Amino acid sequence: MPANSTILIVDDDVSLRTMLEVILKEEGYDLLMAKDGVDAQQVMERDGKRISAIILDWTMPRMSGIEFLRWAKEQATFEYIPVILHTVLTSSEQMKEGIDAGAYYYLPKPATREVIHSLVRAAVQDYSEKQQLLKKIKESENPFRFLTEGSFRFRTLGEGEFLAVRIANACPVPERAALVMEMITNAIEHGNLGITYREKGRLMEEGTWLAEIQRRLEFEENKAKFVDVNLKRYDDRMTVLIEDEGRGFDFAKYLDLDENRLLDNHGRGIAMARAFLDLQYFNSGNKVLVTIPFHES
Repeated sequence: MPANSTILIVDDDVSLRTMLEVILKEEGYDLLMAKDGVDAQQVMERDGKRISAIILDWTMPRMSGIEFLRWAKEQATFEYIPVILHTVLTSSEQMKEGIDAGAYYYLPKPATREVIHSLVRAAVQDYSEKQQLLKKIKESENPFRFLTEGSFRFRTLGEGEFLAVRIANACPVPERAALVMEMITNAIEHGNLGITYREKGRLMEEGTWLAEIQRRLEFEENKAKFVDVNLKRYDDRMTVLIEDEGRGFDFAKYLDLDENRLLDNHGRGIAMARAFLDLQYFNSGNKVLVTIPFHES
């Protein structure tokens, strides 16, 4: 878990807030509490910069969870804070409403201690990685601002992140352009290294995902596998063509987040990227064209 991670718990039920407080303090999180959406808005405006994830009840007085969620996602400062909906409302229609409003994690009531730990840990880790990437974007130089076309080849996550940072920094809205890293990561871990969806879930739970990537990079059969990236810059957009040497995957399953994967501790990256970027997959899924618009829609 990233150091000094702060979780905001929003629920009008005192007993549930207390239960979550006990469980999450075991993991060393700092906690903030709110009894409804209005109270949560005040907490966010005061302490939002240090919040790494929000656990949000749906049905509350004054302002419901879904109303608060829509408000939070409209605030540039809070847009990327992951929200975990903690609710008894678990029909397909309600889950879709939550996803459409911006929640990529779903915690049904009641939930086990293990599921709570797993989802919160995944949300906090995801936010931490995105914040580190954005920090690198702000600190990096912008050598791609004059680039009109280029081709790149790499093997490792570090090399892929280096390229993703420069791509993002050459775009007017770097925070959204940085989502290209999701497809780069997918090309390395699933494409070239063959880490399956189920394997990644276990590795994330064990905290050994990065170590396994490094281990597989050293396999003899993987030493000559690369990810190829081709960039083209236009007046109103940049296109990024990413191709790995894997067998591909059933990409259609991951373009949208459905209720069957809401309890998983990963698997949201492509759906999140698609919310802001245009994705077009080719072949068996081992080639994707990402279009980054230069103006927010």
